Amino acid sequence: MISSMMTADDLHDLFLEAAQTEAWMPAAKQQARASFWPEMQAEWLSYADPETRVRLTPTSQQVDRYNLAMKLSLILEDKDRRLIWAVAYSAVNRSKPHYARIARQRHVDRRTIKRQYMAAL
Repeated sequence: MISSMMTADDLHDLFLEAAQTEAWMPAAKQQARASFWPEMQAEWLSYADPETRVRLTPTSQQVDRYNLAMKLSLILEDKDRRLIWAVAYSAVNRSKPHYARIARQRHVDRRTIKRQYMAAL
């Protein structure tokens, strides 16, 4: 089995990357598209506005690892699965997980959350 070959650090990195990948994925529900051709802008108007933000999209390898993380999380008990994903989502766009925020939500100490998280991995 794949999970038996992975260490806790490997699983930690996998779930953190999966949460970041999910944040980069487009929304599941798409807006209805107009069925007519838009007007073409003049050449000098066709450049992007400087305030336009480019959205990052995940690579196919990131999506594959995201799917692996989802499959591995289905093996876990519900309590452990919720904790692992909560820690992973707390680390999106951060350098490390935010154990204190999760601890406040669950009314326990942050060290307890970290210990439970490592045990769940």
